[in-house]
Amino acid sequence: MRTSIDRLCIGAQLRVRRFIQEMKEESGVSGIVAAVILVLLAVLLASIFWDNLKQLFQNLWGNVTKNAKYTK
Repeated sequence: MRTSIDRLCIGAQLRVRRFIQEMKEESGVSGIVAAVILVLLAVLLASIFWDNLKQLFQNLWGNVTKNAKYTK
């Protein structure tokens, strides 16, 4: 599961880098418009998966605090 998530993250990073490199080669306002669209897309995806992300972080934090040894 984690390896597939890693592959997806690496693939997304490579696509973003390739996109940014292509934008550097072009001139004009199209690069700014493309950057705004990418930011909007990222915000949209984060809002769609917010419940899943929230649950994931809560589970991770629960595991961290459950396994931590506190001295009182």
